[in-house]
Amino acid sequence: MDRILPYFSFGGRANRQRYWLTSLAIYGLFIVLGAVAMMIPVVRWPLAAVVFAVFVVAELAVAVRRLHDRGKSGWWLIPMYVPLVLLSGLGALIQAAEGPNPAFSVFTLPFSIWIFVDLGCLKGTAGSNRFGPDPLGPSTPVEVFG
Repeated sequence: MDRILPYFSFGGRANRQRYWLTSLAIYGLFIVLGAVAMMIPVVRWPLAAVVFAVFVVAELAVAVRRLHDRGKSGWWLIPMYVPLVLLSGLGALIQAAEGPNPAFSVFTLPFSIWIFVDLGCLKGTAGSNRFGPDPLGPSTPVEVFG
């Protein structure tokens, strides 16, 4: 249990490697556990909802830790994700009513690029910042699979 709880922590910092490895593990587990949940007929949707909620919290936690490494507050996730979710939802509603409309995919593209670049590509702040010590600093060994 002590090895799983850090994945749900919103404190501290996560370098790019930790962010990518954690995100890939989260999405991989989500696909596998979601498929298993959908195979159980009695509890299909409640179990899938629980699996989804757990993995959303884990992904938000690693995104917040990544923002902390960049010297930003976790509140930056709101302007990153809210427009993306709202435009995607609006696009899905219009698609259900009128058919495919690629315009909403174009509107969400800048937010998707912003998230990809800010969280996944840009280097974190060197040295300690207000969120903790540098995860790549000489005093902190980087655990790849820990």
